[in-house]
Amino acid sequence: MTATWFIVSKDTAMPWTNTKLEFGALAKFFHWSSAAAFIIAYAVVYYVIWFMDDMAPEALPVLNIHWVLGIIVGFLVLPRLLWRFANVQPDPPHGSRVEHVLAHVAHGGLYALLIVMPLTGYIGTDAATDFGLFKVPSFRETAVFGWIESGLGIDWDRFEPPVDAIHHFVGKWIAWTVVALHVAAALFHHLVRRDNVLTRMLPGRSAA
Repeated sequence: MTATWFIVSKDTAMPWTNTKLEFGALAKFFHWSSAAAFIIAYAVVYYVIWFMDDMAPEALPVLNIHWVLGIIVGFLVLPRLLWRFANVQPDPPHGSRVEHVLAHVAHGGLYALLIVMPLTGYIGTDAATDFGLFKVPSFRETAVFGWIESGLGIDWDRFEPPVDAIHHFVGKWIAWTVVALHVAAALFHHLVRRDNVLTRMLPGRSAA
C-alpha cells in the first residue's frame, strides 16, 4: 500500500488523490469543508439579520464568526484550485455535450462565488477578524488600502459602500441560485439518472 492511500477502516481504503472513478480524500475534504464553512457563515449572518441589531456591540462577536468562516473559505480556494488542476478528474457522467458544458460553467460559477464572497466580505469590513489565538487586521488597516487611499485619493467612506453592495447583492441574489442549482443537479443525477455523480464525492466512500 502506497502513501497515496488513506485508511478509513480495516476493510476499505480511500486514495488521497482522485481516480477516474471518484474523488480522493483531499478533494472531498476541500469540497465538504468549504461547503460547511459557507453554509454556517450564511446561517450566522442571517441569525444576526433576523434576531439582532447588526449595529449593536453584542452583534460583533457573532459577526466575527461569520468573518472567520468567510476567511477560511477564501483561504481554501487556492489550494483547492491547485489540487484540482494537478489531479486527474473523474470521468464525466453520461450525457450530452450541452450538459457537460453547463456542468463546467456551473462549477466555474461556484469557484467564482468562493472567491468573490470572501474577497468582498474582507475588503468591505473595517473590523479585525479574531481567530482567538491571533487576529487578521481589517482591510482598512492594511498597506494595500493605505496605497488606495493615498495613491487614488479614495477614503474609506467612498471605498466601502460599493464593495459592501457587491457582497450583499451576490450573497442575496446570486449565491443562493448557484448553490441551489448545484444541489439540484447532484440530486437529479442521484435520483433520476441514478449514476455516481453524488456518491463519488461523499466522504468515507471508496469505489475501489
